Amino acid sequence: MRKVGIIVLFVLVALVVTGFLLPKQVHVERSVTVDRPATMMFALLNSYRYYNRWSPWAARDPQAEFHISGPESGVGARLSWMGEPNLVGSGWQEIVASEPYELIEIRLDFDSQGVARSRFTLLAQGASTHITWSFDSDLTEGMGPLDAFLARYFGLLFDRWVGGDYEQGLANLKHFAESLPASDFSELEISRIDAVAQEILLVSTSSSQDPADIALAISAAYAEIGSFISENELEITGKPMAITRAWEEGSYEFDAAIPVSFIPERLPENIRAGRSPSGSAVRAIHRGKYNQMMPTYEKLAAYMTAHGLSQGSVSWEHYISDPAETSPEELITHVYVLIDD
Repeated sequence: MRKVGIIVLFVLVALVVTGFLLPKQVHVERSVTVDRPATMMFALLNSYRYYNRWSPWAARDPQAEFHISGPESGVGARLSWMGEPNLVGSGWQEIVASEPYELIEIRLDFDSQGVARSRFTLLAQGASTHITWSFDSDLTEGMGPLDAFLARYFGLLFDRWVGGDYEQGLANLKHFAESLPASDFSELEISRIDAVAQEILLVSTSSSQDPADIALAISAAYAEIGSFISENELEITGKPMAITRAWEEGSYEFDAAIPVSFIPERLPENIRAGRSPSGSAVRAIHRGKYNQMMPTYEKLAAYMTAHGLSQGSVSWEHYISDPAETSPEELITHVYVLIDD
């Protein structure tokens, strides 16, 4: 019996000594390659708007409550949650570092269960993105000696437990992202603006979707409005615009419009008075020929999708450059899409 007791004591001492020699820091990381550009993946991960669409924990506790606060994206964006203690528990996470298209760092606080850091590292690979999701924590932080001792042993299994969740989360993210439109909008100048309504004179017209037909229709409409403005000595207060009403089944319906300072009481039959679109909108700056604007619209649509913005009922264009004085390759057009709030 004495020999058995010595062996047991030796094992206990070995366990204790080993426990205190085990690392207190844990590191977990998993990677995936997503067939979408880094600009898009960064936008998806730099905000919590889509978090529950791919999070490995969101489906685990359907009754959990999630709350988004702070900025819409980037540093300061925060997600807090409260759920079943044995499922997702409660806590919060906040973006603390954000480097466009390369890195997002997050601080996590699990209330009584400790704190940690998480990081998404993005590596552009052509039209795809290699994403590494990592987790780092000191399992002994804020704990008493006994809990800290047990936590070191707990750390031996941490990669298996958390790693599985990370693998599932990345698989969900890949599936979700690859279901969205793909377009690299990194080189497109895009901004959120509040569009202010202007008094306009407009001609409603239509054409096919062929760029040459559109050019003829819009030129004829502007000539009609311009002649009326000149005859009545009206002041033009803004750039010419085209307000899209419908783009479907091979046809393009739009209002060719010119902002003016004053609307006369009497207007020709084909010219109407109105106000330009107003409200929260997204604006992209297109540089180049008018007949090469479709990729700009596609990139703008991808940008809005990645940032969780719904397209409103109307889009429009402002023709900043005068085509009579500017080469086609240097033309500047502002493309607007109203946001559906």
